[in-house]
Amino acid sequence: MSFEIFLKCCGETERLGLPRSALRSLFPVIEDESEADFWRVRYDSENQCAIGVSGVPSNGKMLNSLYVDRPCGDLRLWEGLLSILRMGSVVIFWPGGPLVVADGAVVADLPRDIIESLGEPKVVNSAEALLRFVQES
Repeated sequence: MSFEIFLKCCGETERLGLPRSALRSLFPVIEDESEADFWRVRYDSENQCAIGVSGVPSNGKMLNSLYVDRPCGDLRLWEGLLSILRMGSVVIFWPGGPLVVADGAVVADLPRDIIESLGEPKVVNSAEALLRFVQES
């Protein structure tokens, strides 16, 4: 897939962030090809991508957003992304797709302008459903 997927923390999760080490552990990061804020991820020779991350300004050990460049179709990537969605008030979106959350309660933390721009969020409860949303948009 040749586009980017964005994950953004909202509300209290945005202010506090999510632990960098916990997020990084969700993916098979190729250490010698990665940097602190840009991770090369490889599942096999046909399934690889890059993940860029942004830290909380007051604490570099915590992250408040990330993007996946050219996400692959390996379900393990999508399981990792879904795990991040479940860590707090986190939303995922991509060009031409819906706003997606893992828990409907997160909607209360979303900025009104994001909802007005991207529409009411869809709720997913599996990595397969998340991947399907991407593939169908």
